Amino acid sequence: MSQRAFQTPAELAAWLAESGIDMAGWGAGPLKGLADLWAEYTSGETTFQDQPPTRLIEVAKTIIRHGDAVLIEIEQEFADGRRRARLVPPSEKLKAGETPRNAALRCLCEELGLGEANLKVNEEPEVTEGVADSPSYPGLRTRYRFFTFEASTDALPNEDFYRDNAAPGDPIRRHRWGWRKEI
Repeated sequence: MSQRAFQTPAELAAWLAESGIDMAGWGAGPLKGLADLWAEYTSGETTFQDQPPTRLIEVAKTIIRHGDAVLIEIEQEFADGRRRARLVPPSEKLKAGETPRNAALRCLCEELGLGEANLKVNEEPEVTEGVADSPSYPGLRTRYRFFTFEASTDALPNEDFYRDNAAPGDPIRRHRWGWRKEI
């Protein structure tokens, strides 16, 4: 499992193509494109390994409860107006050198407008791992390492709501959130 490094987006695209990954549909509909994957790579959110070709990411996930419901990101809206369903709790990829807790706090700030003053986040996350085909980049095998935190706040609406994304350079313009019963 050697780490793979790239100097240009074209070099990354060539490696993906040589690995049999079809990128033809990337960047259309709810899918992210090669430019988005390159931005993840250059920001330190994503690394790659050979044999088999795999994208490696670490994700801070935050569970915020409201009675018997949890906060779920219902939908993302791209800057170009495309939308995609998400149905996941607040989640953020860790950047190189970032702690899981700091990534969770960054997510809550950038995507929900919450700060530590109106939020309580536990210190120790539950850690889980898994491998799956990426929903953002179909055909690209992805190894996930999740750090799941529990949090509480009284600073969010009780009904579904939108929040603009404050993350610089993110392809997502805004998020739609809502409280949903736990399954």
